Amino acid sequence: MLTYLLNIAFAIAATVLYIQAPWTYSYDYCVTLMVLFIVQNVLFFVTNKRKHWLGFEFFFALSFFLVNFVYPVFYAPTERIYWSFFSFAFNDNYVTRATALAYFGYAWYMLGATRILQLRREEPTEPTFTISMRQYIWFFGITMVAWLLFVATGGWTALQSVYADGQNLRTVGIYSYFNNIFTIGCYLMAIFLFRLPKQKWWFYLLVIAAFMLILLSAGSRQLAVGLALILITGFSLYVYRFKWWQVLTMVAGGSIVLFLVMTLREEGLDTGAWHQKLAHLKLEEFWDIYEDLIINDVNLFRLFGWAQENDLTWFTGMSLDLSSPIPGLAGYIIAHSELPPQMLHGGDLPSYLFLGPNATWGTGTNMIGEAYRSFGAVGTALSMFLIGAWVKESYYRAGQSVYWYLMYFLLVGHALIYPRAPLLFDPRLVTWSLLLLAIVMAITTHQNQIVQWLNRLGTKKEGRS
Repeated sequence: MLTYLLNIAFAIAATVLYIQAPWTYSYDYCVTLMVLFIVQNVLFFVTNKRKHWLGFEFFFALSFFLVNFVYPVFYAPTERIYWSFFSFAFNDNYVTRATALAYFGYAWYMLGATRILQLRREEPTEPTFTISMRQYIWFFGITMVAWLLFVATGGWTALQSVYADGQNLRTVGIYSYFNNIFTIGCYLMAIFLFRLPKQKWWFYLLVIAAFMLILLSAGSRQLAVGLALILITGFSLYVYRFKWWQVLTMVAGGSIVLFLVMTLREEGLDTGAWHQKLAHLKLEEFWDIYEDLIINDVNLFRLFGWAQENDLTWFTGMSLDLSSPIPGLAGYIIAHSELPPQMLHGGDLPSYLFLGPNATWGTGTNMIGEAYRSFGAVGTALSMFLIGAWVKESYYRAGQSVYWYLMYFLLVGHALIYPRAPLLFDPRLVTWSLLLLAIVMAITTHQNQIVQWLNRLGTKKEGRS
């Protein structure tokens, strides 16, 4: 109850601070917002009664801090921004107000994340469902087949060309469908790995690690990072409970690795070019390592400013996201809509505003900015509250349902990317993952009946012939 009451107080304070936020840059105001964000998170992890503190909330808080608070406090006052993203035009007067909006949204997310925790359920125990070896082998087989088809149809070559040769990141081919299935297969393997007997999961852990290294070698980080978060959280839940200093050490080490991948990925596997680039690499600030997250703050400022001058987009700006689970539907909507595609897809508007309609790469986005341009301030609070409640509901239902278990760990895998992603959590990934899991569960549960039915069907056809 204490955590819940504290977060009610923080939500009220955040609301007042947003309403009173100045329309010009204020260093002191931004520092106040950052301090409140830190204090609220410290109190959340200290006062709640959860045994397993490591999960979505922890990784999401780290990323949200880097995406929304570092620039206003540590970079904006010095005006020593040397990243190309901050050369894009945005109104400096929006920085403080937009930062207040970010904390306002986060405080309401925290309220949603603690309501169920304190008032409805006890700490969940070991999951009651089981994953058989037969079912897990299906996950493994689907992943391997999808990977082979992805490579065979040119997907791997296209992925390597994105960073090494500057090819268009948005290019779509037949391999894209195999990539989606491969991605889901990897997630299923990682999510259910620690539900297997310990003596059996080492081989599959090595397979997952191999895929992570292969993807990182091409400069692709999102799936590798997601798998790492899932494995770390699962290991802490079922094998060895990590201590704070161990988790922070892994975060620091992982941050350096990802920074190096981001820095060197345009050089491909040319070690000579690596040495040359590293020799001229300069880190002027500690925070430079987290550049790829911090630069997304500019998307918040631009979306906030755009919303001041235009009507709210509501669900229109999510049309392509909502239609993404159905192959071909997004293309149909684009062909029959009077609006440009950038106005129909969450995350594309900042790229359109900064780079124009024919950009070969994207600037990313900001979930708070997306919420605000879609639903306004009140809608931002409600959206973030519902996300918090959704995360907690997934966590507490995961012990009794294999599908909620999948949902929670999908969220864990996207905890770091979510603050710089569209507000609507990837509908295609969620839908296809649940559907694929349901198909595997149905096949393996009724495998004998299916075989018998196929045999009877074959016998009838032979009799007719």
